[in-house]
Amino acid sequence: MKSTRLERRAEKLQLVTGMSWAKALKRTRCLAPAEPLLAEAQEEQAVLEAYFWEQHAWPLIATRNPWGICSTDPRTDALTLTFEDADVDREHSGESMARELTRLLPRVCDGDLRGIPGARFSIEDGGIVLRRIGLPGSIALGGVSVDDWFTALELQERDYDADGTLMCHTKAPDQWHSSEKPYRSTQGHTVSARRNRLLRASAWAASWILRRAPLLRTFGTPLWTTGWTSLARKHGGYEWIIDHIHEPLVRAPYHHHDFITLLTDPECGLPVNVTRLDCGCHLPPANRYGCRVYAYSTTGRSGGLQVRFSHRNGSKAREFTDGQDGYAAQRRLYRQLPAHLRNDPLR
Repeated sequence: MKSTRLERRAEKLQLVTGMSWAKALKRTRCLAPAEPLLAEAQEEQAVLEAYFWEQHAWPLIATRNPWGICSTDPRTDALTLTFEDADVDREHSGESMARELTRLLPRVCDGDLRGIPGARFSIEDGGIVLRRIGLPGSIALGGVSVDDWFTALELQERDYDADGTLMCHTKAPDQWHSSEKPYRSTQGHTVSARRNRLLRASAWAASWILRRAPLLRTFGTPLWTTGWTSLARKHGGYEWIIDHIHEPLVRAPYHHHDFITLLTDPECGLPVNVTRLDCGCHLPPANRYGCRVYAYSTTGRSGGLQVRFSHRNGSKAREFTDGQDGYAAQRRLYRQLPAHLRNDPLR
C-alpha cells in the first residue's frame, strides 16, 4: 500500500494514464504538491485530440485495451499514445494497429471527407507524429514502428486506389486540400462550419477521455469499447458517449461509483458535476443492462460526457470471448483500485 502523499498521487497518475510506476513517480516528483496530475490540453491541442477520438472511437478492429491504447503521456501542447500490435485480436489477415491508425489520415470518398481534417504525419525521433497543417498541437503514436506504418499505409493506399478514394496528403502534402478547407472555418451556416463549432466548443471533454483512456481498465475485463457523439441540447456542443462493454470480476461491481470518484477528483479529474446516474446493478443478473453516468462542466463549458458501463455475463460474455486466444491476457488488464480510492457503497 502506498503510504506517502507523493506515492498516492503517483498511484492515481499511473491508474489514469497507464504509465509505468517509475515514470509516474518521476513525473509526480516534478509537480508542485497542489498541482493537478494531468495537464489540460491547450485549445488547438484539444481540438486535435477531439478529432482523433471521434475518428478512432469506433475502431474496425478488436483490441484488448480500450481503443488499443496501452498508456498515455499528456502535455499541454502534445500527447503521446502508446499502442501494441499484439493488442489486436486479428479476425482478418492484414489487420494491424498501424493499419487502423492510418485510417485517421484525411481522405475523400464519394465526395465526403473522412479522417482528421488537415492531419499529416511525420517521422520524428524514430516514431510517427500527427499534426494539423499550420496549427499547434501533436499526437505521437508510440509503439507503432515506422516500417509497420509505411507497410500499412501502402496497403491502405492500394485499397483506396481501387475504390476511387483520394488521400489528401498525396495531393496536398504541405497544405490543406480543397476538401479539407471547409473544416477550418467555424463561421457561417454550412454543415462543416456548424460541426466545427460544436466540436471546438466541447473538445475539452473528448480530450479528457483520450488522455485517461487506460482508466477504463479499472472496470472489469474490457471486452469492447466504442464511442460516438450526440448533441448536448441543454449544454451546447457535443456529448461524447463511451460504451465500455466489460465482464465484471465480482457479482455486483458498482464500478461507476469508483469512476465518479476519479472523474471528479481534484488531482486527476475535471471540473464536472455528475448530474445523473442510471444504475442497473440492483437488478437480477439476467436483467442487468449496465449503468450510465452523465457529467457536465461546472464552469459552463459546452458539451459533456456520457459513460455506459455495459455488463456482459455468462453466454453474453462468451460472445466476446469464444475463440479469443488472448482472453487470459485480456483479463489480466484489469486494474483493481486501491482501497483508499474506492467508493462503492456496498463494499
